[in-house]
Formats: sequence, C-alpha cells, structure tokens
Amino acid sequence: MSALDNIREPVVRILRRPAIRIAAEWERLAPRERRWVTVLGALVVSVSILLGAWLTMNRIGDLQDENAAIREALSAIAQHRDEYLEAKSRNAVQEARIGNDPPQLTADLETAARSENVQIAESSERPSVPAGRRYIEHDMDIKIRETDLQSLTKFLRRVETGPRLVFFTRLSLKHRYSDDTDKLDVELTATAFERVHEDKTKKKPDGSEKR
Repeated sequence: MSALDNIREPVVRILRRPAIRIAAEWERLAPRERRWVTVLGALVVSVSILLGAWLTMNRIGDLQDENAAIREALSAIAQHRDEYLEAKSRNAVQEARIGNDPPQLTADLETAARSENVQIAESSERPSVPAGRRYIEHDMDIKIRETDLQSLTKFLRRVETGPRLVFFTRLSLKHRYSDDTDKLDVELTATAFERVHEDKTKKKPDGSEKR
C-alpha cells in the first residue's frame, strides 16, 4: 500500500459520513424543494464568481494606478534631474561655508565695514537659538550711521558673499532730513549658523565620563 493510499483512506472515511447524510437529506426533499436548493446553490456560486472577478479587476486597477504614479514620479525626476543636482550642489556649498567652527559675526561684519568705509556705530548679539536639530542660529543687530546707498550695497554684498555663510534678515533705512546730503541711518540684523557637534562622551551611572 502506497503512502497516497494511506492518506486517502482516512480522508474518505471522514468525508463519507457527511456525504451520506447530505444524500439522505436530498432524497427526503420534494422535487420543488430540490429545484429551489439547486437554484440557490447556482446563485451562490455565481455571486462568488462575480465577487472574485470584481476583486481581481479592482486589484488590477489599483496596480495600474500605482504603476502610473511610479512612472509619473520617475518622469518628473528625469525632467528635474539637472535642477536637483544644481540645488544639491548649492546646498553643499552652503554647508561648506557654515564649516565646523562657531561663526565670528563681529569680526566678519567689522572686516567688511572697514573694507567699504562703513562705520558700525552699535552692535548687539542676540541669544543663540536652535535652528532644527543640526544647527544653532546666531543673530546680531547692528546700526550704521551716515552712510550712502552705494557703500551700504557694497557692504551687504561683501558680507553675504564672504567665505562664511552670513546673511541679513532685517534691513531698516532712515534718510537724514536734517541736511542736504544723501546719508542714511541703517539698522540691520545679520544671521549665521553653527553646526551642532554630537557629544561622543558617555557618562557612567556614577556621573563620571567614559571615553
């Protein structure tokens, strides 16, 4: 006796009793009841087939929509690849300008002012604040007295195109009407960023540092 026969015989014995019972119940049914049962069974099978077909077509439609969305995304990436690379390059340049050392706003502003014959009358550094998880923002308010528009423009350009990333987030101009010159009083806010360095030292439970 083969292994298949060993499996088939117990299965046949298990299914024989329900099959006999169902056949007996079928024989007891009247012809009209048999027709109703047959129609009901055919209806259940038809509904199951239709439902399965609908679910299959619906799934195929979803897959087609997903594939279309993927193709559109890939097409958009291909079309804007040069823009992405350019933006990535600009971001790398700005990252390099931020550097790893804290910004020296006072020194950078005074150096640019001396180069363009601009006099910084007052300066006040604000408390540093977090800028996301990777950077700390440093702001400094400065006041410039009796400067002309050309010198101010050169000063702003020299600061913002310098080796370190510094830019102005506030600019207020006031014209001096007390005399006939074109002198201006200017208030500005210069902003720079410092990269946050992860502290690699770990502390033991007793408070001592582990390196």
